[in-house]
Amino acid sequence: MIPNVCINWCQREANCKWCNNPIIVATPIVLVFFWNKGTDGRRWNTKHYYHPNCWVAQGLDYLKLNPYVSTGKRGQPKLQLTEEDRRTRYLLLRRKATLDIRLRDARLHGLTERVADLTAKSFDLLLQIAKVGGIPKRWAEDIINDQ
Repeated sequence: MIPNVCINWCQREANCKWCNNPIIVATPIVLVFFWNKGTDGRRWNTKHYYHPNCWVAQGLDYLKLNPYVSTGKRGQPKLQLTEEDRRTRYLLLRRKATLDIRLRDARLHGLTERVADLTAKSFDLLLQIAKVGGIPKRWAEDIINDQ
């Protein structure tokens, strides 16, 4: 649930959620409104009031607890690989994708010997990929589900 946040002039005295000190009328106030439609009988909406500097302080405290982590294209931490290992891994992943397409086609046409051969090659490639950066988590789940 994403809150609505706005800054305005305080119309009536309220207590700051962060420091528990009163926010005086006619001073800046940060209003955080959590709005939950919920289900019948379980609706709740809440408002939290902050001094502007308390709002920034609580945000900085949150960032201290959750430090910055450099991520790749899909929001996952980048693999710490050398350029040579990165290129090797890229080529292995391309080869694995090609084998997966051939394997799918062989299964579609009922070529059991070809399926066995491509499956063996695929597992050999998985071992090579594991040496260079590890196997993607989803692939491990797919292997378990196929068994």
